[in-house]
Amino acid sequence: MELRIHQRNPTPADADAIIVGGGIAGLYAAYRLKQAGFTSLVLEADAHTGGRVKSRPEKFTQLGLTLDDGANLINSTDTLALRLMNQFGIRYVRRLKAGMDGMNYLVDGTLYDQVGFDQLIYAEAGAAISAIQSDQALWRCAVARDTDPKFIDESIADYLKRLGAGPILTKMLKSFFWSEYGQELENLNLHVLFDYLEIDLDCPCFKLIPNVDEAFTVPGGTSQITAQMAKDLGAQIFTNCPVFRIGEENGLVVVEAVGPSGPVIRRARHLFFAAPLHSLTKMEIRAEGISQYSLDEAGISSYANGTKLHLKFQPGFDALYRYSGIVLTDTGEQIWPSGTGQGGAGLLTVLTGPIAAGRAEAVSRTGQVLLALDKFAPGLAELYVAMECADAPMSYSGCLRPGEWARLGIHGGGRHWTTIGEASGGPLQGYLEGALRSADAGVTRYILSRYKLMQLATA
Repeated sequence: MELRIHQRNPTPADADAIIVGGGIAGLYAAYRLKQAGFTSLVLEADAHTGGRVKSRPEKFTQLGLTLDDGANLINSTDTLALRLMNQFGIRYVRRLKAGMDGMNYLVDGTLYDQVGFDQLIYAEAGAAISAIQSDQALWRCAVARDTDPKFIDESIADYLKRLGAGPILTKMLKSFFWSEYGQELENLNLHVLFDYLEIDLDCPCFKLIPNVDEAFTVPGGTSQITAQMAKDLGAQIFTNCPVFRIGEENGLVVVEAVGPSGPVIRRARHLFFAAPLHSLTKMEIRAEGISQYSLDEAGISSYANGTKLHLKFQPGFDALYRYSGIVLTDTGEQIWPSGTGQGGAGLLTVLTGPIAAGRAEAVSRTGQVLLALDKFAPGLAELYVAMECADAPMSYSGCLRPGEWARLGIHGGGRHWTTIGEASGGPLQGYLEGALRSADAGVTRYILSRYKLMQLATA
């Protein structure tokens, strides 16, 4: 009798899905589920949602700038981000015109545009570049390139030595990956290299990243996107609610957390893990299809941390800074303008490698940047007003070391488990659009599988 009652009245689910992590990926997953008619609960350990997509007023001048600590670049290819901003009526303005977002190179104090740098680099390392292009073509066609030893077992540094690359090519690649990921070439493998390098021998054209589309800034900050989604979700979000245990029971996912008022236990049919992988070290996981080894490997995976410097200038900055796109210096900075229409001031964003706590090293690095700027814009440094420094975590793929697998065992593990956002390990991971795409793909797969199950149940 008790068995029959249990069968008729199984433990009810609190929602179709529980989402661990209220960053932009977690919020978008909940938002998409709600649009599709599914219920979800978002559990966020911090006191606020949005993750590192944070916007704030600048602190040290009265220029009226809004700074984005986690996302300040929207490309015309960022279709999901643009769609959300259009849907929510969030204003964005064109920062760079189509076809103008090129890469400029500062080598030994001399500035080169793309054509000039092509001539310089091909004269020095033409044979090495031809070899890189051939391997790049193989990488594009490789079905299992994420796990192919050819692309994950050799470091970029060893690869360049094997090809006989010259000092300019090596220096500029070192500069790019140091500013982009805060990692030395010895710690990055070929999967990372080919994910960003673009070479076209017909042009010829040597591009480290494709910058050929329009770029936009958001005057009020990109955190408006997460704020609007959080507003729409309302009571589905639980902040100050860190998860400490995830298990399975009677065909449901059981998530245990600590809320402001005590223990919280919630059950759902599916779990979307949208938290940083290193947070797994704080959780006990007992999920079907996910091994403890996979969890340990994911939990100890570290993220590259860059440092984002905001250099602010007096009005008139744009009259001197005429270079569109990004300037890559051989001292390890990546510099690009963020527009001059905010409060009548100029703003440059600079990515460097990790900078130690405190302002001394940041001030020193700012001095190096100003010297570099003065090389191709004499007098620009005199308009410099102030500097701010913020952590800028880079994408997880930038931390792949030689021999490390590009995809961890938790990504496809478990009938009730999907990783999105920082945990997804997919393309563009670590960027705003990448987080949105991973959430969209994960939710779409869930919706399709649930739809098929419902079809079978009613057949």
